[in-house]
Amino acid sequence: AAAAAAAAAAMQDKVEGEISKLLKYGRLEGDPYTAVEFLDQAVAKAERLRGSLVGQAGDADRVQGILASCFVARGNALLGAKGWEDADKDFQRAVGLLEGYKGGGGQKFVFYEASANCTVCNSREMAVALALDGQGIALGQTGRWEEAQVAFTKCLGVLAVNASSGLDVEEVPRGWTLSGLRGGAPTMFQRAQLNLALAKYGAGDREGALKVLQGLDKGPDPGDRGYPQFWDARAAQVAALYGNGFGGKAELEWKQLCVSHPPPPPSRPNNKVKLAVNRAAQRMLDMEALVTDNRCEDFDSGTQIPCDDAGIPGLGGSSSPCVLYTEREVTARLWPSELVQNLADFRGQGT
Repeated sequence: AAAAAAAAAAMQDKVEGEISKLLKYGRLEGDPYTAVEFLDQAVAKAERLRGSLVGQAGDADRVQGILASCFVARGNALLGAKGWEDADKDFQRAVGLLEGYKGGGGQKFVFYEASANCTVCNSREMAVALALDGQGIALGQTGRWEEAQVAFTKCLGVLAVNASSGLDVEEVPRGWTLSGLRGGAPTMFQRAQLNLALAKYGAGDREGALKVLQGLDKGPDPGDRGYPQFWDARAAQVAALYGNGFGGKAELEWKQLCVSHPPPPPSRPNNKVKLAVNRAAQRMLDMEALVTDNRCEDFDSGTQIPCDDAGIPGLGGSSSPCVLYTEREVTARLWPSELVQNLADFRGQGT
């Protein structure tokens, strides 16, 4: 009996190791369709393993956490592949498993990199927040904006409840859907607030969306120099103002977003907890600089000049963040169609 138990334990460890590798491959794979194939295998192995452990409370509970990781990871890959409905199903399963998880500490749930020395990045709470974030995105892209609002509101609740551990001000993990975008959300809480505003607008609650956008933190603003770096939220506020009939206010907001900005420096918020914000973004820029052709065109004149003198990387030589926010760009960032059209109309009037 002892030998049989030892053999079973060894086999379980082997299968768990295989699942961990498949999760890693799925995370590192750049093509979302190939990532889904890796993660299909991980889900299948985790489901079989969980089924074999019925009645073994401790082991079954741990494998429940592993299976939740597989669903979160595959849901993320499905978002990249625009498999919205399947992604929604995976995130629903993940949330159900995570809510019923009874295991103790030490279990890693989601294998995505975030900031250095982060103690919450692979926690159950982060996994729940990511699953709700992903579910909200999937629901919105299938036109179920009211349900998306519910998911993003729950996500904000999870982040707020775990603020004491710093989960709310943690960076969006690298590899997660729409993370690392220039001008994107610096923290999980800011991302959830923006997503809630977008969902409200998609659901037809224009005033509610604008209220959320006007109230959310658009920093960090290193040195308090008047350059808030959450450009997505600032651009969305312009489009929402315009759609709500506040053309003059939209114009003022847009002019501020079009002010020449310095390249984003390391974050130095006043709040000590937020000092770690954007470390991942800074590392990304450092790596990008190593492989970027330093010959750039000035955005206005087309003159070849060094990128370091041309402006913000990625903006065609311009140092004005508003240049980034075209109809094509915000569509790719999954804005609701009406808000996309608002921005297009606003820019089309000669702004």
